[in-house]
Amino acid sequence: MRVGKGCGRCRHRHIRCVIPKGATSCTPCSRLNRDCQLDPRFQFKPVRHVYQKANGAPTRYDLEWDQGQTWVDVSQPVTFVLEATDGSPGDEQIIPPEPITPAPLPVSSLLLDESPEQYSEIYHSEPRPRVFEQRSQVTTSSPFSPFSEDDAILSLREASLMRYFIQRLAPWADICDIHSNFSTEVPRRALENPMVLKAVLALSARHDAILANDSDLEASTYHGECLEMLIAALNEAETNCDENMLIAVVILRIYEELENNTDQKFHLLGSNRLVNLVSRSASSGGVAEAVSWQFLRQAIYASVVQYQPLQLDMHNFESSSMFQRNDDAACANTIIYYCARILQLCCDKPGRIVDRETWCYISESVAQWNENKPTTWQPIRYQAPNLAAERPFPELWMISPPAVVGMQYYHSACIFLTLSDMPSHFMTDYEIARSKRAKEKTIADHLVMVIGLSLSNESVENAYFMASHLLHRFGYCLRQKVEQQGALKFLTRVEKNLGWRTSWMMHELEDQWVELAALDSWGI
Repeated sequence: MRVGKGCGRCRHRHIRCVIPKGATSCTPCSRLNRDCQLDPRFQFKPVRHVYQKANGAPTRYDLEWDQGQTWVDVSQPVTFVLEATDGSPGDEQIIPPEPITPAPLPVSSLLLDESPEQYSEIYHSEPRPRVFEQRSQVTTSSPFSPFSEDDAILSLREASLMRYFIQRLAPWADICDIHSNFSTEVPRRALENPMVLKAVLALSARHDAILANDSDLEASTYHGECLEMLIAALNEAETNCDENMLIAVVILRIYEELENNTDQKFHLLGSNRLVNLVSRSASSGGVAEAVSWQFLRQAIYASVVQYQPLQLDMHNFESSSMFQRNDDAACANTIIYYCARILQLCCDKPGRIVDRETWCYISESVAQWNENKPTTWQPIRYQAPNLAAERPFPELWMISPPAVVGMQYYHSACIFLTLSDMPSHFMTDYEIARSKRAKEKTIADHLVMVIGLSLSNESVENAYFMASHLLHRFGYCLRQKVEQQGALKFLTRVEKNLGWRTSWMMHELEDQWVELAALDSWGI
């Protein structure tokens, strides 16, 4: 039995609901002269199972009943166990309630000093009736084990989602982190901080549902609960944001990216604000630095695919330890930084005229990075593409996952430099047209290398993302039929293996190729 959490209107507005003693309406509703939708003062939770001692050992009885079911014998003392919200053991047998699925709550509005009253209602529903099967189970642990089921911190489902995050999703973010903070430190924070825990569970549940082609009601519930905590934390923190808030928002941004064809970028804006607010996070070491570099890659994705200006304060990254180290992760993060700088200075607006001196300086920095990269970044096997043999992409076997991703960002930087290299005012119309064709050929060559790096290093799942992003943006540059068919097969593989939705990209690319082919053949 628990006391209700306030009226529906106050829950919708995410404000404190104060109900004077004996009143039939809360103070905020009375002040606004509005109807107050109060819940019953007490709500009773259904008992899912009981524990009863039999022969000196505690035995669990799951309760399943219908109209013809007799009640269990309670002649002996029994202990009633509440649902998962009270952290009770054995919650793995409880089916979560079906939530209403409204649009996700835009945390960015609060981060941009907008009123929290604009948020939609967080998911509410009553548990649906269930039928249980009565069975007994001895819960005593093995004499050789120091633990029992009662010692579990998480329910079975929560533990499964946590393991799913550690084994499947965290490596995406740890690709350029030698300490693997997302696989190690973030799960530890989740066990101590409910907001981080809900973010982890939401991400795992959504990705699991996408791969299984199942409903994401469970993920939406966790997402709503995390946002409720995050909004409260932001209201209290104001300008003093801690690492856990940064972790939660960046994980929720990954959650948001999984729906990349309808990405509303709420958490991108929120992360941007937090990273700039926590000004030293990119150079403070530990999990905060790892999270900041992860968000830099997220900002690059939004800039490449969604033409979003990169508004991060890049000075925060310049004092990072990455520029003093010589390991593979630091080398990869360095070229990621240069790639972000190119996007910020040269590609933030289509058609922008870039200062030639700035362009040459960044171009020389990228070229110098390529010359000074470790010799171990050379592929241990290289095979050039062969269109005649229907092998459109090169084969490059790398020995280090950061090297795979780092070389992808190098080729990406070359693409953005090519894109931002404006023609001279003294060029003729023919020279301008020829320059444009040459640019498309250069971009296609780098794009083919990026896809080849992905396909040649299958275990590096993070490498699939940049190849997908560049295909969405520059896939039109692939003019060879073999390359186009290879790109479509690659995108199909990405959606099947990673759950990153690419079907919509494939339809767009096919339409672009057909249209360009018709234009190229207009004089034939």
